[in-house]
Amino acid sequence: MDGRKKIRIFLIAVWMSAILALLLTLTGCATSEAISEGSGFSEIMHALKCDLFGADEQYCTQLELTLPIREGCKPVGSKSAYASLKDETMKEAYRDIENAIFQISPERADDGCFELKFARLKSSLEFDQIYIVKEAVLADHPEAFWVMSSYTVRNNFHDGNYLVLYSKYSSAELSAMFEELRNEIIPILSRIPDNADELTRETIIHDALVDGIAYDFEAAEADDSSHDAFNVYGALVRKKAVCTGYAGAMKMLLNLVGIECRTAVGMSKNTGHMWNQVRIDGDWYNLDVTWDDSSTDSDILYSRYSYFNITDERLARNHKVGADYSEMKCEYTEDEVYVTTELYNFDLEKCTSTKYNYYAMNALHFNAMTDAEVDVITQKFISTAQERESLFYIIFDDSIGSEEAEAWLSKNNGTKYSALGRSLSASNKSGAPRLKNCSLVRMSSGEDDIWSNLYAVRLIYA
Repeated sequence: MDGRKKIRIFLIAVWMSAILALLLTLTGCATSEAISEGSGFSEIMHALKCDLFGADEQYCTQLELTLPIREGCKPVGSKSAYASLKDETMKEAYRDIENAIFQISPERADDGCFELKFARLKSSLEFDQIYIVKEAVLADHPEAFWVMSSYTVRNNFHDGNYLVLYSKYSSAELSAMFEELRNEIIPILSRIPDNADELTRETIIHDALVDGIAYDFEAAEADDSSHDAFNVYGALVRKKAVCTGYAGAMKMLLNLVGIECRTAVGMSKNTGHMWNQVRIDGDWYNLDVTWDDSSTDSDILYSRYSYFNITDERLARNHKVGADYSEMKCEYTEDEVYVTTELYNFDLEKCTSTKYNYYAMNALHFNAMTDAEVDVITQKFISTAQERESLFYIIFDDSIGSEEAEAWLSKNNGTKYSALGRSLSASNKSGAPRLKNCSLVRMSSGEDDIWSNLYAVRLIYA
């Protein structure tokens, strides 16, 4: 082949490459992105190869992870976020992403993380829809604690669009961590008696989280969603969590014992917050285990059930529920990550029942302050002492002023003993275990408290 022919072949190849690169640039695929980002020659050629022949083959390890179950309790696959998706294409993407999060690459990427299996996406999906679907998968699978919130949408001519999610842990690390998680779940489930009703199951799990987890103020201040305090592993294994860890653990555990539960987000006490909605005997309730555990050591005994199965009306006194995902507005950050600065929910239920609210079931309810109410308190003193318990609650109708109620309960008026003083004296004459004293704690401290005219009475034994 003479030199002129070689030159012609070379020029044709150059022109074809240039035309192809121009076409790819105009169509916005991988080569276009590489060129627009000023990538080097090798990166551009690799992008061109992906556009023509597809992404490099990905080898993934299937994560063989199973959660323990409680004999006699049939777990529920509570996928309310999936059910909230109105578009079938989005549901198809959900299923692909759901499958992908349990498969992980064995090789650590340049950023130090491990890629999860690529999830193929229909070209018709908009970027905000991709974000919504990703959030739906994570909302329904709190046990997938390894999945980071950051993600990448890649595309090329051959493969179309695909989603890349990441884990900061390897397959081997996850196997060990999941075994730790199982070892923490099993003792909690074992506390549930045989044939326990839904309320009993819920209460036992609620108490286990309140007693077993400490709120992680440092993690909350850092606001780093990759920290374990934001997931179920941090909550149950490391015993320190923020609201997402508490709420995720509650959903996971209640689902394991056959109770429908979902997470909800919004604002509470001037900060972003997550809590739960739980279905007990057919009715939905709000449950905020984080705020039940947010008290100081001195008064946690009293307030551990303040957010246990409350209505929307009570929740709204210091919680603002986020909007529905159908109203979501997203934007790119400087790092070209598609995010939303607001908090959004998948379909939530209306919570109006008070049947299984803790105080509705257990507090003494008064709309008057007479000797009849003193007799009721006396009988409560006696029954509480006989059970050797230390606490009961009294709640007054809103028509009674708090100062008036508190004075009637605890302050002597001349020669007339207070209601608690008279009840204490009568109880000690009844033959029940003798009481030395009792203390009164007012449960409300501000206008935004969800309970007013609620008091805790603590018994002190002789």
